[in-house]
Amino acid sequence: MPKDTQLSLADQLFHPHKHNTRTAQFLMSMDKVIDWNALVSIISVLDQTGTARGGRPRHSPLLMVKALFLQHFYGLSDPQLEEQLNDRLSFQRFTGMSLGHRAPDFTSFWKFKDELAKAGLTEKLFEEVNRQLDAKGLFVRKGTIVDATMIESTNRPMKGEKQQQPEAVANPQKDTEARSSKKGNRHYFGYKGHIGVDMGSKLINRRIFTPANDHDSNFTEQLADPEAQALFGDKGYADDRIKKMARQFGWFYGILDKARKGQKLSGSQVKRNTRMGRIRAVVEHPFAWMKTQAGGLRASARSMIKNALTFDFKCMCWNLKQAGLLLARHP
Repeated sequence: MPKDTQLSLADQLFHPHKHNTRTAQFLMSMDKVIDWNALVSIISVLDQTGTARGGRPRHSPLLMVKALFLQHFYGLSDPQLEEQLNDRLSFQRFTGMSLGHRAPDFTSFWKFKDELAKAGLTEKLFEEVNRQLDAKGLFVRKGTIVDATMIESTNRPMKGEKQQQPEAVANPQKDTEARSSKKGNRHYFGYKGHIGVDMGSKLINRRIFTPANDHDSNFTEQLADPEAQALFGDKGYADDRIKKMARQFGWFYGILDKARKGQKLSGSQVKRNTRMGRIRAVVEHPFAWMKTQAGGLRASARSMIKNALTFDFKCMCWNLKQAGLLLARHP
């Protein structure tokens, strides 16, 4: 390469093209969508330095919480997160890392997530994210669409009696809280992620994480938004109890009709299901994004609370991404 065309290290670090990548632009937009300091305030209770308990100095809480969002936006393992933070300028700018400083080691992220999960703080983080998005007027509340997806465990299933044995419960390598279920002709072992999506904005208003053997319809009331005007879902949510609830709240009832045993759906019911199905199909979009662009939905931890943390962060990441799109269309 001719001498006059060679780039210095500084040129390579601060070249304008480095700031115009799709990743860099996306992460810059995330700083406009939400006030991250509010999330830092929530996790500040984990910092025990300066108290009677003592402890080693913490990494920057802003860096740590933003790093977890990066991890779940891009489906990174803890070691991959450490490596990418040390390697990618867009990640360093987003988390506020100074040039020349190394990222926290991957065990720090593991411990941080463990503390978050045990303190039950992801519930508060999810609520704060949605509170800020609601304050921007992004929740439309024309209706709620409910759905659930299987999240398979990377563990192998054990027989029921073995799951309850003391040696299995005490073994950190065994997931004793995952359960087996069947959907169609396929058997699953793991968990279910349940969501209630705001019709119109596609934002996840509520979410629940359960073992795989819990039936979808058990959580309809918890997922539905009382302020919404309608309720939609597939035939797995068809229940006379839910019909009465919709009537009580004055909602439009958009749950698909389910054929009774030995009795087919009428022609009008089939047509209605087709109309309602087009509306409820929107709820598949968050799950599709989580399973493809966000690195997949897997229950790789050995406990329900740690796997629930992953699902919570995926839901928050979807909401931030979707909010960025909504604000770009309607500033």
